[in-house]
This record gives sequence, structure tokens and C-alpha cells, in this order.
Amino acid sequence: MKQTIILFIIGCLSFNVLAQQAESTASEDQDIDVVEHLLEKDIKYDFKYKPTKKSILKTPQKADYKGIQSESSYADFAIIQRNFMPKSERFSVSLGGSLLPTDVYYRSFGLNLKLGYHFTETWGVELFNYSLSSSARSEVNDLENKQAVSVKNLVSLKSFYGANVYFTSIYGKTSVFNSKIVPFEIYQTLGVGKIVNQKGEESSAVQLGLGEIFSLGRSSGLRTDLTWAFYKTNNIQGQSQASNSLFLSVSYSLFFPEPIYR
Repeated sequence: MKQTIILFIIGCLSFNVLAQQAESTASEDQDIDVVEHLLEKDIKYDFKYKPTKKSILKTPQKADYKGIQSESSYADFAIIQRNFMPKSERFSVSLGGSLLPTDVYYRSFGLNLKLGYHFTETWGVELFNYSLSSSARSEVNDLENKQAVSVKNLVSLKSFYGANVYFTSIYGKTSVFNSKIVPFEIYQTLGVGKIVNQKGEESSAVQLGLGEIFSLGRSSGLRTDLTWAFYKTNNIQGQSQASNSLFLSVSYSLFFPEPIYR
């Protein structure tokens, strides 16, 4: 009895498989018939877009970007790579205040005046003059009154003048509170000059400088300078020795004549 049931089930399954194979074969035969029919009839499909001789350009055409200006999608874009305050073939005048933050014995501060000419956006030359006023710190009085040390040989700087080469190394733009773009330049200076102390004694000096100027307009800017001067002066014993002074300056700059607008 069990063997009969098993044979019956196997027979049913075999019948189903054969039926499915027959259907698949019939479907494939039908597809083949359709393809053969199309080939026999030589049916040509009509494409919607057909290339024409006029549409094939023989030579490349110049692109026209005039329409971009009217596109609303570009309304938030602006060109910012151009130099906002060009310096080529222009003169500059800077006037501001200076102080010597590293002077141990004297508080020295005053005015600075600089006249420059820029050959290119990178290179220029400059004349400078620092006029200083000094007052003794409390340490000087302590040396003389409390420790009986003579300070008559100590002198402060009266002026510093000379000439330097102006080299612009970095140009960029920064944002002020995410509301305004301010162009700026970072530059270096190298020059020679004369140091004059309060006694009227002069000594030659070499100066290195690092500065930055923020453009306020096409012909004006706010300038900050850090100048390091190396020279010889008398120490507390009255002997000549190598010395150096650091000048910190903030100036207002004007450029002329008017730039060539691009």
C-alpha cells in the first residue's frame, strides 16, 4: 500500500515537471516565431531624433556665456579673485604710531612716516622715518637710587630712518563677522638705516620687517608692521655692543594716482 502511494506521488510530480517544460518550450518557440516574422517583414523603426547634415558642425563653435548673467541660479556668485587695491606703478604714503615693547629701561613711542613706490604688485621700495619720545621706567630709578648703579650711559632711541625693499608674498581675503569681505596683503621688508639716540649719537642698522595691510578702499588701507632693527649701542658700562630693537606700528596708508580699473 505504501509503495503504491509513493509511486502515485512521484508520478504526479513528474507530470507537473513535464507540463512546465512543455509550456516553457512553447513560449520560447513563440518568441522565436515573432523574431523570424520581424526579420521576414524587414520592419524598419522610425527613430524620433534623426541626425541631419545641418546639425553636424564641421568646425567647433565659440561658446556663448552671455546668458549665464541672466540666470537666477548664479545670483549668489561673485568674482573675488582680482586684487581689490592694485599697487602697480602707484605711490604710497603711510602715517601712524609706533612703540618699542621690548625696551627694558625706557618707554619709547612716537610717530612713523613711510613713502613708497610699487613697481609691480609684488615688488616696491620704501623710505621710512621713526620719531620717538622716551621716558625712564621705574627700573632705571631703582638702579640709581637703591643699588647706586650709574645709569648715565643708558640712552634711549630718538629716531630711526632709512630705506627698504618691499616684497608682497601673500594676497587674500577675509570675512568680518560674516558680513563683509576685506582684502589683505602680507609683506616682508629688508633694509638699512641709521639709529639716533637721545645723545645724538648715530649708528648703522639693518632692519627686517613683517607687515599686513587691510584694504579699506581702492586707494586706502590700514597697515600693521613689526620691524626688527639690529645696530650697535653703548651698554650700562659705556661699552659698545650689539643691540636690537623691536618696533610695533599701526598706520593709515594712501595710494595714488587712481588705479586702472579692470
